[in-house]
Amino acid sequence: MSEQAARRRPRLIGVLVLAGAAVALLALFASLSLDEGDTDPIRIDGSGDVRRLVGGIPQLDDRLGEDNAEVTVEVFNDLQCTDCARWQADVVAPLIAEEVRGGDLKLLFRHWSMTERPSGVASYGAVAAGLQGQQWQFIELFFRNQGEVQRFGVTQQVLDEIAKGVLNLNVEQWQRDFSEQEVADKLESDDLLAVQKRIPAEPAVVVTGPGGSVELVETPTLAEVREAIAQVSSPDGG
Repeated sequence: MSEQAARRRPRLIGVLVLAGAAVALLALFASLSLDEGDTDPIRIDGSGDVRRLVGGIPQLDDRLGEDNAEVTVEVFNDLQCTDCARWQADVVAPLIAEEVRGGDLKLLFRHWSMTERPSGVASYGAVAAGLQGQQWQFIELFFRNQGEVQRFGVTQQVLDEIAKGVLNLNVEQWQRDFSEQEVADKLESDDLLAVQKRIPAEPAVVVTGPGGSVELVETPTLAEVREAIAQVSSPDGG
C-alpha cells in the first residue's frame, strides 16, 4: 500500500479502542508535568482575538452559530496537528467572522485524529469546555498557541493555561469534566462518523443545506468551501 493510500485509509482500529484509551488519556492528563528543570513560563496569546472572533455568537456543545442557520458546515480537524492549525486560521476563522456571525451558517466541530492515535488529550479538553458552552473558544485558543504546545508538549500545565485564557470558563469544573462519560462518547462518535464518511487524514468539511450536501476533503481552501456553501444554499442546488 502506498504512503498516500495509507494516510487515506480509515483507522477503524483506532476507533474501536477509543473508549479504552479514554481511561489512559485521563491518567496521562493527571500525571503529565513539565520538566522540573524547565522554568520558562508558558505564554498563552490570542485570548482577546478569540473573544472578538467568537464572542456573542450562539454556541452549544460542538455547535457555533444560530441553530436555525440555513447551511451547516461540519469541520473535521485535529487540535494536535500543527498544519491543521494553519488551515483552521485560513479557512474556519474567516467563516466564523463573516458567515457564522451573520447568521447564515453554523459550524459543527468533529474531532478527527490525523495520526494513528485516537483523539488526543487536547480534544478531551475542548469537549469538556463545551459542557460549559466554551468549546469553540478552547479550540481556537489551542490552535493559536501551537508554538507553546510544541515547546512544552500537551501537558496538564499547558491545557490549564489554555483553559485559563477562555473567558468565563470555570477551570476547576472543566478539570472535573474530563472524566465525564459524555466527553469520551462524543469523541468516539466523531471518530466513527469520520470513518463512516471515509474522511482522509487531512482537514475536511461536509457542507449541508437546502440544496443538498457536499464533502470537501484533502484540506479544502476557503474559496472551495464558500463555493460549496453557495451551491447548497439554493433548494435546487444551483
